[in-house]
Amino acid sequence: MSAAPPHPSSTLVNVAEHAELRLVQLLADSCPSPQTVTPDFQSSCEAAVGNADAAGLIRAILGDSGAIAGLLAVEPIEEAASAFSLLAALLDRVESEADQSALAAAMAQTITVAPAAGADGGKKKAAMLAALYNLRSNGVEKADLLARIVTLTAESDPEALSEGQPLGNILDAATVKKMTEDWGVGRPDQRKLYRAIADAVGKVQDGNSAARRQKFLLSALGTYAEASEVDADALAAAKDAAVGAIQDPVTLFAEQRGMLLLPAIVALGTNVATKSLFALLQIFQEGKLEDFESFLKSNEATLAENGLSKDECTRHMRLLSLCSLAAEHEEIPYSAIASTLHVEDSEVENWVIAAVSSGLLSAKMDQLQKVVMVESCVVRKFGVEQWKALQSRLHSWKKNVKSVLDGLEKSQAMTQGQP
Repeated sequence: MSAAPPHPSSTLVNVAEHAELRLVQLLADSCPSPQTVTPDFQSSCEAAVGNADAAGLIRAILGDSGAIAGLLAVEPIEEAASAFSLLAALLDRVESEADQSALAAAMAQTITVAPAAGADGGKKKAAMLAALYNLRSNGVEKADLLARIVTLTAESDPEALSEGQPLGNILDAATVKKMTEDWGVGRPDQRKLYRAIADAVGKVQDGNSAARRQKFLLSALGTYAEASEVDADALAAAKDAAVGAIQDPVTLFAEQRGMLLLPAIVALGTNVATKSLFALLQIFQEGKLEDFESFLKSNEATLAENGLSKDECTRHMRLLSLCSLAAEHEEIPYSAIASTLHVEDSEVENWVIAAVSSGLLSAKMDQLQKVVMVESCVVRKFGVEQWKALQSRLHSWKKNVKSVLDGLEKSQAMTQGQP
């Protein structure tokens, strides 16, 4: 008894039939020699078209390595992306959403792992996945596709990820976060995307790549809500982020200020291999130069192990120490700054200028009195001691305001009492 024909799982509109058959023929003809499509490739695809089986046609094409090689051999890139778009458009004709997502994932994986054809193979793959990305609305699928696209682009054309480029402009930490929220993507999928972007933008050769990478590393670490979620990948990302925050504690000062509270960062302190790095990060977050110098006495090897420069670390700790001093005093004698930063009095003004230029401090210098008058500064740590200091300043302000008001009342009374 002959088997009954499969029940159509989807509908291919008649007007598209010839387009699907032309696609099949294109893939067979484009397959680079000596590789070929399987003997029954075209007949299987024609049967799927005849049975209005979109899912079957997609599977037949994805399952034939020769057909995929032919797809990747199509030139130019725009033509290859158009051919892939025709294949991707078939997903909308698959009735089950679960089957659609499974087939979309299979398409993405097949293109990702297929051998690249020619020098522009990576670009061609990225263009194909971009076409699929634009056709799909499922948030999880879009997050996965975007991760694949940036990874492929980083390997084939990293400068396309630069700020000012179409794709590069999308890869802003706040923008991507908003996208994942709109898509309703869960934390594990967000994490995967953030890590992919962090690794990708880190390959861009410009002055902003390190800061952009650090932002996405911090975003990835923010997806670990509990200590129980922290795994080996989380520790690796936390280590990278810790090193990044030590290498440059200034550029992303606001973004990095609360990183000690992240569960993955906290875990560094309980891991034998990263315990000293965590201690160093704590100093850069809250400590002063004297704490750093004390750390070096027994842990200087930590710097070399993590690719950190002692001179750069010392320079940054002087800037941060100056900020801590400025947060504690409204007027600071040059001598106090020199003592805190372990520099000569003649170097104080240069360090103040450097802190002001970095945006960490706003202050004026009285060169005659040799005093720095603090207008504002960043707050590195805000704990009990800082609350007490704020309370003291508020009480002082309240007392000064009361004195001014009392003086005004007396002045008004005297004026009213005159004939």
